[in-house]
Amino acid sequence: FMPKEATPLPETVTFGETFSLEITGNLTIKNVTQEVTFSAVMTPVSETQIEGHAEVMVAYADYGISIPSVPKVADVDEEVLLEIDFVALLSEE
Repeated sequence: FMPKEATPLPETVTFGETFSLEITGNLTIKNVTQEVTFSAVMTPVSETQIEGHAEVMVAYADYGISIPSVPKVADVDEEVLLEIDFVALLSEE
């Protein structure tokens, strides 16, 4: 996933106070790239750390993935929920 935009960004943040936003970018699976928008919640922990959770539903077919037609996987949905838990740290460059 290569993020392109996050909206709405809050004007101010408070350490320990969670805020919501959407993160749009390009998701590549099996050499197929599609633009997706994750719904995210983030919590600023300090001046150098943010923790968060993001999720998006994607369709298997959008990435050229077919569900096998066999009894054990016959009840698999056409979409899957992708979830990411993350910690972002400020880089010292």
